[in-house]
Amino acid sequence: DTAVLFRVTLLQQFFGLSDPQAEQDIHDRSSYQTFLGITADTDIPDETTICRFRSVLVKKGWDKMFFAEVEHQLHEHGIIVTTGKSVDATISEVPKGRKREDGTSTRDTEASFTKKNNRSYHGYKGHLSTDTKGKFIQKVFTSTAKDHDSIHENKVLDGHETAVFEDSAYINREKKKRFRKNKIFYGVVERAVRGHPLSSSQKKRNRKLSAVRCRVEHPFAEMKCRMRFHLRYRGLRKADWQFTMAAAAYNLKRFIGQLLPAQAQAVVWRG
Repeated sequence: DTAVLFRVTLLQQFFGLSDPQAEQDIHDRSSYQTFLGITADTDIPDETTICRFRSVLVKKGWDKMFFAEVEHQLHEHGIIVTTGKSVDATISEVPKGRKREDGTSTRDTEASFTKKNNRSYHGYKGHLSTDTKGKFIQKVFTSTAKDHDSIHENKVLDGHETAVFEDSAYINREKKKRFRKNKIFYGVVERAVRGHPLSSSQKKRNRKLSAVRCRVEHPFAEMKCRMRFHLRYRGLRKADWQFTMAAAAYNLKRFIGQLLPAQAQAVVWRG
């Protein structure tokens, strides 16, 4: 059943399950079976079926549709999202591969290398924007890891923002002038350069901006720590699919938390 398979996909996003893990855990956990609306006597989807269903979702772009549907439900239930946005990006690593005897490599050719804090990374980069409270993800975009954070800034903004908060990687003088001309608050943390340390007023402003900007890190922390997000599939399109689905699943979890107190949430997830 399509509804069962889609709920399996959601379980994979909520708990960071691979296809074999999902099949095994559904067999073992009655809570998962209740969420899926099946029993142990039912034909539980095997890992091949789950993989084939995901391929259809990727091909048809249903990850974008699901993300949009969750956003639609947020508006339908009166969840207020501010017009200000916080923007950031995170690196998601994938295996570097190995060389075969014939000279070819198993490396994902669409992934790329980048360096951060003197450490080399190989993989992709997930970009997102949230409301200024960091509660809900507004837009997502996936790129290869070598792309600078600021290149894809417009992919996660819609042009209707009244304020934008970002870290120093996004600083740009032309953008600063453009934002101020369009009466958009330019909440980008400034950084010192050689021979030009930050003034006390700049440091004070940075602290105020950071108190707002830091909330964009909360979705990343939730996805990587509690939802155990890491990229499992090869290619940019599949990486984008997984990042978008994880972001939609994160919003859905937040959505339930906003609607109901903690004591009632377990009943919802079982239903």
